[in-house]
Amino acid sequence: MSAYPRVFSPVEIGGITLRNRVFVSAHTTNFGVDFLPTDRHVAYHAERARGGVGLVVMEPLRVHGTSLGRAGGLSAAPAALPVLARIVEAVRAEGAAVFTQITHAGRHSENVFRRAAAWGPSPRPWTSSGAVPHVMSRGDMAEVRDAYVDAARLALSAGFQGVEVHFGHGHLLHQFLSPASNDRADAYGGSEENRLRFPLEVLDAVLDAVGGDLAVGVRMSADELVDGGQDLAAGRRLAHLLDTTRPLAFLNVSVASYTVPSIGHHVADMSEGHTPYLAQTLAVAAECATTPVLAACRFVDLDDAERGLAGGLAAVAMTRAHIADPHLLAKAAAGRVRDIRPCVSCNFCIGEIAGHRPMTCMVNPAVGNEERWPQVPEPSADPKRVLVVGGGPAGLEAAKIAAERGHDVSLRESAAELGGQLRLGRRGAGRGHLDRLRDHQQHRLAALGVPVRAGAPVTAEDVLAERPDVVVVATGATLGARDVPGWGRALTAADVLAGRSWVGRTVVVLDEDGGWTTSSVAETAARGGAAVHVVGRAGTPLWGVGEYSRMTAVQRLRDLGVQLWTSAEAVFAAGTATVTSALVSTTTTFTATDVVALDRPRAEDGLVAPLLDAGVPVHLIGDAVAPRSLLEAVAEGHALGRAL
Repeated sequence: MSAYPRVFSPVEIGGITLRNRVFVSAHTTNFGVDFLPTDRHVAYHAERARGGVGLVVMEPLRVHGTSLGRAGGLSAAPAALPVLARIVEAVRAEGAAVFTQITHAGRHSENVFRRAAAWGPSPRPWTSSGAVPHVMSRGDMAEVRDAYVDAARLALSAGFQGVEVHFGHGHLLHQFLSPASNDRADAYGGSEENRLRFPLEVLDAVLDAVGGDLAVGVRMSADELVDGGQDLAAGRRLAHLLDTTRPLAFLNVSVASYTVPSIGHHVADMSEGHTPYLAQTLAVAAECATTPVLAACRFVDLDDAERGLAGGLAAVAMTRAHIADPHLLAKAAAGRVRDIRPCVSCNFCIGEIAGHRPMTCMVNPAVGNEERWPQVPEPSADPKRVLVVGGGPAGLEAAKIAAERGHDVSLRESAAELGGQLRLGRRGAGRGHLDRLRDHQQHRLAALGVPVRAGAPVTAEDVLAERPDVVVVATGATLGARDVPGWGRALTAADVLAGRSWVGRTVVVLDEDGGWTTSSVAETAARGGAAVHVVGRAGTPLWGVGEYSRMTAVQRLRDLGVQLWTSAEAVFAAGTATVTSALVSTTTTFTATDVVALDRPRAEDGLVAPLLDAGVPVHLIGDAVAPRSLLEAVAEGHALGRAL
């Protein structure tokens, strides 16, 4: 605790004393059923409180039927009250304070499950392919204002100690205040004063209704990160206005809005570095003389949190960090910082939510399974000799969990270093944080005393000689070089990421991968000085990257001058590349210096058959089953470790 004196000091927010200055911000989990909370919510939030966080802001309650966009999102309907009350009771029983957020998503409410039109201040869709929203009348606005009040009263009835009114991220109230989404000609559009009118009417109604009983705060975007939208200067003016004219308990500040690619920056992935928008947040905080300012956006670790607090913030959100390890504060307080499961901001969590699936976590597959999978795995009733072959993400996770359960585990890896595909992935531009996962898993194996032998091929005979009770085959997948007609031997991803110079080169990337490998190869070569063309037969670039990270990855590649050819093929002859897209009727020919072929890997499962023939129980996991993503690899390793 002495290493993080600001983090572990108490703070008062709206008359409520928090035991420390770290909170979990409101985030959708998609654990709802029929838009109502479930036992999964209770267990999920209780686990974060049990791990020592000071404040849990439960996920947003959608205040109106026209804002039920997510299949597993939550409604502020009265029927939600019993389980909401259980969430409050469970969180407070573990010593944390508990607030909730109330919001209306406005024009980006998909509403496909209720077949209702989205509502907004103007007939502007949130993206080029989005639906045109219904333009809200004065009557609609009064109805939504009253719905916010009803939601705040529901929160009070459930026992929440505070409520956060959402003014940011391109949700409905932000749509009114932003000139990029509000072109009304009445008293609610035009000038900044007019555009603020409806959000302030909603806030004032909530303050009048529950301000004496709940800590009422506002969530806002410091900067919308949209051309022509609410910029940092407007964010500072809004903060000053709220601080000087409203009795707020707190202001919770982050960035971005629901437009492409802005919303991708709201959940900044590892490529954006630590606390990428801290300066904007602190600029907003400087406008507040009396209102405590909270902040969110990629506070990766406690050093980040300490730095933000030193800048004057009252508390910082470590939301994805608490998804990855709900006990991070308890571990830090006990001097076990090295045992914290690191969030690498891979954004599988938000990707699952965007796909209308329950949230999960690549580094912590127990997310959403807290009821049946405790953070400390239960000891095995029948300990076995377990040999794990393969030290990639799947094998490391299986070995770690099995050892934590008391099995006698050993691990064999043919490469000199553990990590599997992480060893390659970490070399890509902006992907270095992947190595935090390898480092954590390797540290835990060492702490658990798991013997590791690396640097030599592993044969069936080697495995049988160790006489294991169970063998876990996690040998991953491989991808060799291939010849490209008209060119010759193509480079591989490993060749590109090996650190060579790319100045003055023209690189053609033949993309059959569509994932982070493609993005890393293209960005690394482009940042190294190459002119890069990514040519793929698919109709979408980087189709295998999660939606939110794909937005910002494509933005970075475009800014670097990378040409993204979709529905396209390349033909090579005499040192030139001719690219043809099925979407246009013209072709482009240019001189190329390098060709990179990113094909689909092949599962390496050759050990399975001879071991089964020898009568050894074998479990096959990860890319050795079929090449997929880190999410599946770690999940399978974790589940197997629990099941052995």
